[in-house]
Amino acid sequence: MLGLSGCALGGSGDGESESASPSASKGAALESFDPCTFFKPEELTSYGVSTQAEDFTLVSFQPGCAWNGDKMDLALQKNVDETVESLEKGGSYDEYTRIDIAGREGARMIAPGFTDQGGCVTVVPTGGGIVLYQLTAMMRDSVADPCGEIEKIAEQTASRLPA
Repeated sequence: MLGLSGCALGGSGDGESESASPSASKGAALESFDPCTFFKPEELTSYGVSTQAEDFTLVSFQPGCAWNGDKMDLALQKNVDETVESLEKGGSYDEYTRIDIAGREGARMIAPGFTDQGGCVTVVPTGGGIVLYQLTAMMRDSVADPCGEIEKIAEQTASRLPA
């Protein structure tokens, strides 16, 4: 699952910016955001993953990091070109469902062919772009509810994302 999310996304992002100010450039607040230092060490430990971030930049327009664990891997990426809307319109998924994450209109996304495979992505709008929280179970049944688990992590931490 982790390897496919970049393939499902386009770099063009023809959706409208979600920034609070019309004069703000698209994704400006997200530019300086570092996904690799976002999670606190105690959070990572509580999720059962390493506190050591590894580069997880599969495509240049979507940099991020991953943390590995015994039961699952966790990844966080940013994309200044896409929005929740443009991602929905521009891709084909096993599932793309709008959900509320910490008061933000986000989405649950499962890449094509990954239903019941132990992976899920939560898309959260932030800073004029999006952040993607990803969970990939080591075995398809090592995490009972991958979408529920990654949504819980996003819900607990999304308030710290750029406005």
